[in-house]
Amino acid sequence: MAFAGGREFKMPAGLLVTPNITPDKETGIGSWSKMDFVTRFKTYDPSTFSPRTLEKGDLMTVKPWMMYAGMDTSDLAAIYTYLKTLKPVRNVISRWTPFPK
Repeated sequence: MAFAGGREFKMPAGLLVTPNITPDKETGIGSWSKMDFVTRFKTYDPSTFSPRTLEKGDLMTVKPWMMYAGMDTSDLAAIYTYLKTLKPVRNVISRWTPFPK
């Protein structure tokens, strides 16, 4: 189940679960192109990204996107290439479950 997601993080407003990053086409990143993968990270480049202020109850991720966005495109592409060598694992994840109010 390595890289197949499912690690839970209890946040103030709900449960955040890590995604499946194996090359499974239905539940992982198997349908992503290398450009899709790199762009997902580069979207948060500190030189062009302006974080918005979160309000109480907004979904927040635990991934340090801005830190990874600073990586060289070739390094992010290498991560993608590695992940594509993994065994695809079908693992449906419910990424966010709000706690009852």
